[in-house]
Amino acid sequence: MNLEDAQHRIEQLRKEILQRNYEYFVLDESRVSEAVRDALKKELIALESQYPQLVTPDSPTQRVGSVLSGRFPKVKHKSRKWSLADVFSLEELQEWEERVEKGVGKTELITELKLDGLNITLWYEKGLLLRALTRGDGNEGEDVTHSIRTIRNIPLRLFEPIDLEVSGEVLLSKKSFEKMKDEGFANARNAAAGTVRQLDPAVAAARELTMYCYSLGETSVDAPETQSGILKWFQSLGLPVFAKFEVHQSAEDSIHFLKKWKKNREDLPFEIDGVVFKVNEKAKQEEMGFTAKTPRFAVAYKFPAEQTTTVVEGITIQIGRTGAATPVAELRPVLVAGSTVSRATLHNEDEIARKDVRIGDTVIIQKAGDVIPEVVEVLLNLRPESAKNYTFPTHCPMCETLLERPEGEAVRRCPNGECPGRRRESFIHFVSKHALDIDTLGEKVVDGLIEFGFLKDFADFFSLTKNQLLELPFFKEKKAQNILDGIAARKTIELHRLLFGLGIRFVGEQVAKDLAKFLNSRKQSSEAIETKSSEVMQLLADCTQEELEAVEGFGERIAESIVEWARLPHSRHVMERLSEAGVRLRWPTQIEAREGIVGKTFVLTGTLTRSRDEVKKEIEAAGGHVSGSVSAKTDYLLAGEEAGSKLDKAKELGIQVLSEAEYNSLKA
Repeated sequence: MNLEDAQHRIEQLRKEILQRNYEYFVLDESRVSEAVRDALKKELIALESQYPQLVTPDSPTQRVGSVLSGRFPKVKHKSRKWSLADVFSLEELQEWEERVEKGVGKTELITELKLDGLNITLWYEKGLLLRALTRGDGNEGEDVTHSIRTIRNIPLRLFEPIDLEVSGEVLLSKKSFEKMKDEGFANARNAAAGTVRQLDPAVAAARELTMYCYSLGETSVDAPETQSGILKWFQSLGLPVFAKFEVHQSAEDSIHFLKKWKKNREDLPFEIDGVVFKVNEKAKQEEMGFTAKTPRFAVAYKFPAEQTTTVVEGITIQIGRTGAATPVAELRPVLVAGSTVSRATLHNEDEIARKDVRIGDTVIIQKAGDVIPEVVEVLLNLRPESAKNYTFPTHCPMCETLLERPEGEAVRRCPNGECPGRRRESFIHFVSKHALDIDTLGEKVVDGLIEFGFLKDFADFFSLTKNQLLELPFFKEKKAQNILDGIAARKTIELHRLLFGLGIRFVGEQVAKDLAKFLNSRKQSSEAIETKSSEVMQLLADCTQEELEAVEGFGERIAESIVEWARLPHSRHVMERLSEAGVRLRWPTQIEAREGIVGKTFVLTGTLTRSRDEVKKEIEAAGGHVSGSVSAKTDYLLAGEEAGSKLDKAKELGIQVLSEAEYNSLKA
């Protein structure tokens, strides 16, 4: 990028960030996540670092906080309010810790949860609450005392008659936000900010805001010499403090705290978006000082973004195992949700048109859990003049077959069952985690096996030889043996895994489990523990659509798909070949019904002595069901340590809460 291009991109980024900041800080109507704003700012910082001559005083990188809305009186802060520098990886965190050690030597660190709310500063005079200000631009903020006084956990009078300036975070709990979901706020943080800026304090009083204090400004008395001491002192004065903070003697311990809350944050009653690391001793904080914008003694580790921005460098078509032709955005690689992403789904041609995605556009992408990243929105302000429209192909790019779009569907499909694209995706699905779960067989290995002609159908996985594997590029004896061992360990597998792995349309993981139970009820020998795939094939072929529709949760579409698959000669051939290869299938385990397990729906929360996945499998094996959220249909909430919002909701709905010991007694 030359100087002229960089200047144009910087101007576009500043305009976009200004608009997003205005929505977020002033209107409280942000349409994007904070991670998106972080990504835009990070790109701007990188460009300004590369071209420092282009930095201007009004750049978003050169000031703290946000513009004021003008709706409330502006008041100058007693002491400057700072924003924390952000880090997004353990490497960046380590670099900060090394700078701390270089500056003040080995020292204690305190870790606090980064609450995702609105920063507010309180002024107390002689122990009485006098004023509450937003952070504003760091030098002056808006007077929102009328709303803050309604927050029940903020004392109107301290336990001691002192002057005090203290800052913290105003929050709306997940439980309270759930009650407001129809009021149009994007998230709990926006709802909290919008509530604070209500002109009518009765509105704020009705919305159950909470505040937690964590930062000391000016005070008329001597304060403790450490941040941990200050937090405890706040509590002694009657100020609310979010007590989940820890003091650590080493970086290793502090990172353990980070990993713990990164894993368990969903169980907290409030949203958090990271962990704050600070030098604990105030004297060493003063010794380290500040940059022009941030304190050197503290940093905020932001959890991996679920959303970020990047550039669409091309659009390609991916053919799925059912023939679906899915457009995929080829992206400039970017880190999202903890991994580097270079591709994101565009779903279908209607979505491309609706979102007006063009090659060259800057887009917002998001990723949640194991879901493939998707393009959420085009940032039109950043569209270059060279952006190109995309024309959806009429023929399959893998086999040249004319793509079909059935009436009423949004997806074009390749009808050719022998399409190389469909076969490849079917093989990858067959060995995936929730199917046969052969983790040594990744996509690159599958591609190699196809290229060398070693895979014609699923049964070929079980007849692979070491000599065949050693023909693949970069294969050595150990790697080949690991793959063969992984395959051998799956020659006997749960029936539902195979049913899912076969790729029958509409047969997902849960449907496969329910189908396995149904077939188990129809088998000839009730004592049989294992069977061949050929016997399962015969049971499937004997099923009528009406019988399958009667299975709870199936319906017409699923039943019709299973019957159609079972009638295909290719399906029978595959199942017979799997039998010949020695694959054995385990019927669902028959467990004697025990009150409290069979037919009951459980929700798990908090930290248990075993992994949640292990407990989930145990409940399902005993005939129970595990759900991810609490509802009126929940029978039991199994609550471990640090249980959060799910526990609150269970109590609200009158759901029975079990400790781990009480749960264990149900199995006895």
